[in-house]
Amino acid sequence: MNARISEEIPENGKIKITPEMLKDGTVLCGLVIRFINNRNHENMFALLSCLRDSNVFVPCEVNMDGRDLDIGGKGDNPIIFPVHHKMQIKPQLYKATNGGVYMPFYTRQENAKPSELRGASLINLPYLQLVDMLHDNEACTGFVVDPKLYNVVLDQDAIRVSAELPSRLSRR
Repeated sequence: MNARISEEIPENGKIKITPEMLKDGTVLCGLVIRFINNRNHENMFALLSCLRDSNVFVPCEVNMDGRDLDIGGKGDNPIIFPVHHKMQIKPQLYKATNGGVYMPFYTRQENAKPSELRGASLINLPYLQLVDMLHDNEACTGFVVDPKLYNVVLDQDAIRVSAELPSRLSRR
């Protein structure tokens, strides 16, 4: 599967990326794999540029009004449902052996193993919204991308660069 994902991204990076292409995280995951295989500036820039326009899957604790819960399981979809009242999300944090505290996220929903979520819900958020959440958490050192699968760590400098990059999406 990983080979298939990375093969979808041309080596020269000269493809037009549309919002539809970024929806499931396959392009982003392919860029993570490419970066892992060759950790150079070009591959890091491509990854950071794609992140800026992507949605990511974030393990979070979700607190919401009890009126929004579907205890009877009658909802059309047990994973995706509308919330009509106040909801708070609190991302999981991982403490590394170096003492740093990292906010994990996954490039693709399939990369998140239920056993690693430790009871958290997987929330799909725009990456730039996650950057704002990171800035609101003073204890957090950075991000870890696809923990226990690829473990790419993004420090504050990489996160700042990714948020400042102009969008490279093709709007057709």
